[in-house]
Amino acid sequence: MQFYFLLGLLFALCIALFAVQNAAPVDVHFLFWSFPRISLSLVILGAVAAGALVAMLLGLGRQYRAGRRIRELTARVAQLEHLKTKREGES
Repeated sequence: MQFYFLLGLLFALCIALFAVQNAAPVDVHFLFWSFPRISLSLVILGAVAAGALVAMLLGLGRQYRAGRRIRELTARVAQLEHLKTKREGES
């Protein structure tokens, strides 16, 4: 866990350094919107934030499915343990 924290911190530091070194104003056009003379570092940080949000949302779906599967398997284990205890009592 600590390794991933340090890796994330190093990645964030690299992104921040890249953004600071690329602070020139640029014009951004996306679909119907236009943002003239916005700092490139803001564009970079916005893109990174959007990517992190998408990754988090995809991870939440996987985490939800895993949690549901764990609950199903826990219930199945309890059912099998109950069946085992019942059969041992009959012997």
